[in-house]
Parts: sequence; structure tokens; C-alpha cells
Amino acid sequence: MEPFELWDEPWEGLPEEDEAWTWELVEEIEDGKSRFPPGYKRWYLTYRKPSGQRIRISADREPRDGRWFNPHPSSIQ
Repeated sequence: MEPFELWDEPWEGLPEEDEAWTWELVEEIEDGKSRFPPGYKRWYLTYRKPSGQRIRISADREPRDGRWFNPHPSSIQ
């Protein structure tokens, strides 16, 4: 991953071994402005894995084209 790489889908920025492309999006919540990068908004996305387990991902969304920055498992599960 590049230092400031943007992704079309949040799961694309997760490690390949997570097989996140198989996850089903369950919920998206916008949580206001992020501290960095300026102007981006923080989002929490809940996915359901094929096993049924849910995982919450945190990512920042670029306001102009809607691409995602720094997707990672949220500390709030």
C-alpha cells in the first residue's frame, strides 16, 4: 500500500489474505470530519463475512470523487 493510496471500495485497501471481496456490506455510517486528511469524512462500514461473523471497518472518504483512504478494522467492534 502506498503512503496515501486511495481505493474505489474500502475493502480493497485491506490485506489480500482477509479475502474482503467476499464480504457483504451490511451498514454504512458517516461519522463527521476526519482529523487527517483535511476535508475527508470518517465512515464506519459493517460487513458480514461468509462465516457469518461481522466486522466493522473504519475509513476516510475523499469528498470530491468518493474514494477511500486508510481502511482498517475499527477499534469499535
